[in-house]
Amino acid sequence: MARPPLGGLLALALLAGCATGAPDEIGSTSTADRGVMPAATAPRCEELPDEVVPAGADALPPLTLACLGPGPDVSLDRLTGRPTLVNLWATWCLPCREEMPLLQEAFVRYGQDVRFLGVDTQDSPEGAASLVSDLGIGYPHVLDPDGELLSALGVRGLPVTLAIDEGGRIVARSVGELDAQELQQLIETLTS
Repeated sequence: MARPPLGGLLALALLAGCATGAPDEIGSTSTADRGVMPAATAPRCEELPDEVVPAGADALPPLTLACLGPGPDVSLDRLTGRPTLVNLWATWCLPCREEMPLLQEAFVRYGQDVRFLGVDTQDSPEGAASLVSDLGIGYPHVLDPDGELLSALGVRGLPVTLAIDEGGRIVARSVGELDAQELQQLIETLTS
């Protein structure tokens, strides 16, 4: 009796492992339904309110970072007016790359209520723009080539995700790759 080809068995095993979760949860939709967009350029950064958050342990530092796409530079101490999810990442960070589609899915689902901002850390603008485009990421990103925000937060590794309330205060943080449940909890912290 002939043995089935190994490649066919692997493909079958991969397909058998693909199950969907509840449709109202992050991570439960297929790639085609995640709102992944073919991006020719990086998304535009928005104008921010004039209000500056007073310095403190629960505030972002007064760093102004260049937008990866079109739009103004972003002053991190002006992320006020609506809840914001800030994700620090790099092209060379595999866990960062793995969680980006999940963040994109959350952006599609919650982007009307929560501002999303990616912070590309210690990378070239060309590499960052290429990854954002390749993955079809639709939320804006800023460039932190020297890793100033990472240093200011006192964190050594990536990815880092921060939940920022409407007043510009850090209300939750996650260090390491997010899973769907952790991301859902951060979103709920911002929207409840």
